[in-house]
Amino acid sequence: MSAPSLLRRHVLRAASPLIRKPFAPLQKRFVHEFPVLGGDSLRRVDGIPGLFTPAAYRLAWTEYQKGLVEKLNLLTAGTDFADKPAVEIAIMTARQADLAATFNYASQAHNNHFFFSALSSHGKETPMPDVLTAYITDTFSSLEALKIELLATAEAMFGCGWVWLVLDHHKRFRILCTYNAGTPYGEAFRRQDTDMNTGETLGGDAKYTSAIQKAAKGSGARNFLPLVNVNCWQHAWITDYGVLGKRKYLEAWWKMVDWEVVAGRLGTIAVTPMRTLY
Repeated sequence: MSAPSLLRRHVLRAASPLIRKPFAPLQKRFVHEFPVLGGDSLRRVDGIPGLFTPAAYRLAWTEYQKGLVEKLNLLTAGTDFADKPAVEIAIMTARQADLAATFNYASQAHNNHFFFSALSSHGKETPMPDVLTAYITDTFSSLEALKIELLATAEAMFGCGWVWLVLDHHKRFRILCTYNAGTPYGEAFRRQDTDMNTGETLGGDAKYTSAIQKAAKGSGARNFLPLVNVNCWQHAWITDYGVLGKRKYLEAWWKMVDWEVVAGRLGTIAVTPMRTLY
């Protein structure tokens, strides 16, 4: 059995129920499908109260995600990527210049789904579980300090991208920025040959499977486990908050994070089947 197959089998056994909960089952097909969020039928009518009006929700999720998936299907039809989850395609193509378009659509489809799947369907702020707050004091002085730094980082991002809260291999929270459709997984998000933080050589032939396995197990690999991200593409806030309303949007987003879903991502391997994490 191939290494990717073994990885997927391991993930199916290890995936937390909290990860699976927000997603409705999808019929197995060898093409990428538009993922269904928990409570999606209500959200299509009401948007996400407190964060997205129906019009903004349709733009940022329904229309945008469908467009990404349709384009990804066109780019991967008849290739070895056709039946792989978007996040796995992004990791495999991150350093292949001739597959830049495939990477962009795969990574963006995953990033957008990761963002929306962690939003509360309850329409109100949910407390952060103890399993998450236990990590805060190692890096930040308090939950409020984490919020201030995360939102300030996102507000300062000039241009399109994503800001992530990740767990590093020392099991400490870190804030990470990826621009445009960039990915935070493993060594895939780094395109240079040298890690400027450590001076170590990264090389151009990163083994995506082993890198993610090492990150998930908390080894000494230079990798991160993403827990939650915030959409810093302008189309995410301009409909409801206006061109200069980014800060107001970020404050509203923080209140709508479902921290139970985020907690369920702890200790899981990043690459999972399409049904579980797009």
